[in-house]
Amino acid sequence: MIKIMIDPGHGGNDRSNKGPTGYVEADGMLELSKKLRDELVSTGAFNVKLTRESDVSIGVRARGEMAVKWGADMLISQHSNATGGAIPSSARGVEVYYSVDIPTDKSLAMKLSKAISEVMQNKDRGAKTWESTTYPGEDYLGVIDAAQDGGVPHVFLIESGFHDNLEDEALLKNPDIITLIAKAQAKVICEFYGVSYPQNQSEEEVSEWAKSSWQKAIKKGVNDGLGAKNSVTEEQLMVFFDRLGLLD
Repeated sequence: MIKIMIDPGHGGNDRSNKGPTGYVEADGMLELSKKLRDELVSTGAFNVKLTRESDVSIGVRARGEMAVKWGADMLISQHSNATGGAIPSSARGVEVYYSVDIPTDKSLAMKLSKAISEVMQNKDRGAKTWESTTYPGEDYLGVIDAAQDGGVPHVFLIESGFHDNLEDEALLKNPDIITLIAKAQAKVICEFYGVSYPQNQSEEEVSEWAKSSWQKAIKKGVNDGLGAKNSVTEEQLMVFFDRLGLLD
């Protein structure tokens, strides 16, 4: 079986990454990781482990080393992004980091970024590498560097939206949207390995579910953060749905 290690970012004594209306990255990424695990396991082709199953502290490099020790074929470290500036931020989008030492992973990183951004309807910021300035030729991100150095063939760190942005945060707080992100990731991974990915719902059912989830998430999340005078209108929602292809 194909061995996938999923790393829910942060947790334990590392819970400072939060959104303007209460989202906590450590909790949100644990939820996403568990849903991705379930989607992959449902195919019967994957053996999946998480670096953590609860709110515990694990060192950054230790997460990559866990994938090495287990003999993982792929490591995916799940995160949401932040600008580090004023909150709420205007930045939105998805980006996927891959190792500077595995350039062939760029294509898969691009597909993951595109698939997630289509679900969240934010900017596809694409595939990226982050090289260390202290150790040229090595990855800056410890989880990627440790996994790659240990021989894991495919290593990614996914930033699914900016949790300091009200719109992205609203989506990240919605369980239905998290499920759609997990499904989008699973589909790309299955296609990469040539595994048939089961579709348990018709396209019509998924579209209606997505439309309802978007409406609830955007209205509640953005309105909570900005106040009633800045409420999202039905017309704006219809633009979002049209971009998603849900109005055909």
